[in-house]
Amino acid sequence: MFFHHSRDQEFFHLLRSAAENAVEEANLLNQLLLEPHRFPELGPKIKDLESRGDRLTHDLFALINKTFVTPLEREDLAALGVAIDSVVDAMESAAARIGIYKVKETDKFLKGFGNILRAQAGELVAAIDVVAGGKLAKVHDHVVQINFLENQADELHRSALSQIFEDSAQDPVRFITMKEIYEYLEEATDRAEDAADTLEGVAMKNA
Repeated sequence: MFFHHSRDQEFFHLLRSAAENAVEEANLLNQLLLEPHRFPELGPKIKDLESRGDRLTHDLFALINKTFVTPLEREDLAALGVAIDSVVDAMESAAARIGIYKVKETDKFLKGFGNILRAQAGELVAAIDVVAGGKLAKVHDHVVQINFLENQADELHRSALSQIFEDSAQDPVRFITMKEIYEYLEEATDRAEDAADTLEGVAMKNA
């Protein structure tokens, strides 16, 4: 177990809180993608979670800087914090586009991205737990699942672009706006994959 001393537990608490924050944001984003007309209600809540993620990352860096002996190498702890925060930032950016373009109705692609991001965020929490428990071999299982979900998102993205291109002659404005939203959502799934790869790199380094 890496996080066995009381100070080590502070690192684990911050990393897990950051991952749980990503889960909470993914859940709210999923609600928004199901009911985009609720942006005035859900948008500020998602923004608040993004700000909370920034604070958790700041607290993690402050703890790294004031701790003489850390449970993992300093650069690894920092990389994990930044990677998780990047997922949260990307989801908030995607949500913001829903509000900017005043999207009112959902579609099967928005719903699909919501489900994928929720699943990826849950896997990140599980991966943090197995790293903390020193069960490094099990990290790979969660990384594989997150990467599988990202591949699903790639397929969903391509299908979404194909569909809106077919309809672009009738509604060119929708093509432009939805193309950007889908791209931001796909970017969020990429950031989740990056976070998973960072976790696996840390696990392999410490195996």
